[in-house]
Amino acid sequence: MQEAEKGSLSVRSGIDPSTPTEIQIVETQFNHMMDELEMSVQKEKEAIDSQRRAEIAALEAQINPHFLYNTLDTINWIAIDNDEYEISNAITSLAAILRYGIDNSNAEVKVSRETEWLKQYLFLQQIRLKNTFQCEICVSQEVMDWKIHKLLFQPFVENSLYHGFKVEKDVYILRVEIEPGDGQLMIRIWDNGIGMSEETVKMINGGIYPESGDKNSIGMKNAIGRIKMYYGKQADVKVSSVQGVYTEVMIRIPQITD
Repeated sequence: MQEAEKGSLSVRSGIDPSTPTEIQIVETQFNHMMDELEMSVQKEKEAIDSQRRAEIAALEAQINPHFLYNTLDTINWIAIDNDEYEISNAITSLAAILRYGIDNSNAEVKVSRETEWLKQYLFLQQIRLKNTFQCEICVSQEVMDWKIHKLLFQPFVENSLYHGFKVEKDVYILRVEIEPGDGQLMIRIWDNGIGMSEETVKMINGGIYPESGDKNSIGMKNAIGRIKMYYGKQADVKVSSVQGVYTEVMIRIPQITD
């Protein structure tokens, strides 16, 4: 106890069976207390490190939105003056999705608004990838006024585009379906891309997330963590996949309306 008082969190008492029972109880409780204290300090250090990394990332990403929008608007008019209407459409879409993402990024919006953002996002991806994939968006009219947090399922769509479509296929297909189901909003993201191994699927569904190695990827862990943070145990994310055939992500969140 004197060693612990000096700040040594690794000290433990060796329990001698020959000592009185009362002493053994004290020693056992002391060891348990030190285990809990050491774990608590470690968690606090990890939380501080995580916060520091988040602050650095925020500083790296910081830019005046008005400067960005005004610059894009200027480029847009240059494109129009030169009759480059395809470029103008792309710039307009880019400005719209940036404004949507930056403005109150954690807000709840109607599913209809999130769907319109998704269309703009996929329009730009089609331009970037030279129309190498087909996209199908199917949203039930019933859920259009339901509420959802912004950009909730965008990382899963991005994973399909960046990681899924890496094998030779006659046609790449990305399908997004949003529909009601038993008091829940059900979001299904499906692609016929590279797929995942059975082992990887089990790991993800078991809460173990392999690192992608791509610093630009938001990652399955953060995407699912954000869903759990907003909706807690009312939310569920399940992945199913067959390697070389398809990957499906099914997201269920509670029904939220005005």
